[in-house]
Amino acid sequence: MKKFKKIITSPVVTVASFALAAGLLLFSSVGGARAALTFFSETYTSDIEMSEIGVGLVENGNITEGKLLADMLAEGEQLKLGRRYTEQLSVRNTGSIGQYVRVNVYRYWKEPVKEDGSQGDKTQELSPELIRLLLQGSVLGTEGGNAALSQAGWLFDEKASTEERMVLYYNRPLAAADAEAGTPAGESSLFTDQISIDGSVAAKIKQDIVQDEKGTTITTIYVYNGYEFCLDVKVDAVQEHNAADAILSAWGRSVTIDENGYLSLN
Repeated sequence: MKKFKKIITSPVVTVASFALAAGLLLFSSVGGARAALTFFSETYTSDIEMSEIGVGLVENGNITEGKLLADMLAEGEQLKLGRRYTEQLSVRNTGSIGQYVRVNVYRYWKEPVKEDGSQGDKTQELSPELIRLLLQGSVLGTEGGNAALSQAGWLFDEKASTEERMVLYYNRPLAAADAEAGTPAGESSLFTDQISIDGSVAAKIKQDIVQDEKGTTITTIYVYNGYEFCLDVKVDAVQEHNAADAILSAWGRSVTIDENGYLSLN
């Protein structure tokens, strides 16, 4: 199991994948059908190097144990393209000091599992933007989605973000829990509340036409049957004390923190 380690950060990495089930439709005249989707997930976690710093990725109210989207579908249910599913993600301080957090969200596709059973390779044939994360009804990475993030206290780092990766900073520190004062651990607002897969992924098909004495047989195959879409979320944290310097050192990002503790990107 691959592990990521940082000296002054404490990432939590969660991976969830879905596989488009392989299939084809055989019929004697041209027609339509829907591609089937089946659920598949893998888990990757990371070690924490410093006990004082710790963050947890919160999914639908609970800190994840290295697995996202496990309860998104009911038993036996197939994922429907275009449908919006609840996926509420936030970050909680699990350490013993105040800290600022950064979230990296990765979206990408993998080819079908190979004949020998090994994992398919990462592919650029399908756009990561077909994997849509939403907040308050707006898609992240769009003008509306970034406005929703801003209203929720999240900063979308356009300089560091790509089609595959979205980089977010929470604009205020998360306080540690205080048992004596009876205050809970600080938790951010949501940075996404829904996930959806664009239906155009099933639009590309190919057809094999065979004519014989019995007539014409047309085999319609979904080009991307067996492909997997993957969502990785990685959370990092730095100490609240001298945070601007810590952020520049750890993440290479210049920020400004005002007298009230609010962070802005330079």
